[in-house]
Amino acid sequence: MSIQLVTQSVGDALVTSLRERILADEITAGTAVTEASVATEYKVARQTAKAAIERLVGEGLLERTAHRSARVPMLDEARVRDLYFARGVIEVRAYELLAGRRLLTPEALTAHEAFRECSTTSDVAALVQADVAFHRALIDSLESDRLSRAHSVIINEIRLCLAQVQNAHLLAPAEIAEEHQTIITAIRDGDVPGAGQVGLEHLEHAERNLLAHLCG
Repeated sequence: MSIQLVTQSVGDALVTSLRERILADEITAGTAVTEASVATEYKVARQTAKAAIERLVGEGLLERTAHRSARVPMLDEARVRDLYFARGVIEVRAYELLAGRRLLTPEALTAHEAFRECSTTSDVAALVQADVAFHRALIDSLESDRLSRAHSVIINEIRLCLAQVQNAHLLAPAEIAEEHQTIITAIRDGDVPGAGQVGLEHLEHAERNLLAHLCG
């Protein structure tokens, strides 16, 4: 069976399709994603398949160890805890800084509304993208290139966690949207400790539900 790609550059379309399938759990954790299998399935050149795989490795949606094919990372307790720990170190402090300045950019507010609109869909990849875009917009509001790059590395990899939360129906998108609203409100009100607290609770809620699912 061959899979048709939407009209983009072939490389970009291939990355988009593989990304969506990983996030939708169609390519499951632990599955090897090889140049040969991708080239055959999508009817593309091996070099195109290799480039797509490397891009997804860079995004944290695939991982490669020495002398082994790229695979979808397995989510275990240690990985989940470390991802949410690293994310919290950046995001909680960032929300406090934003609240101290009462800084809400148009981009952050637009991303918040976009997630609200997306929260009625069952498209996991779209939900994850909208969720990531909201948090990225808040971090980018601080206008620190280095901070944004550090956050991008973590939030890219944590997309696997966000997707699992949706695939397993652990948190309703509407509930996530309301938690995003509490962050927005605290920042708008200039509530520095409150912004950090609701940001932390938002992360802990998802982490707790995901760990219960994985370890249950």
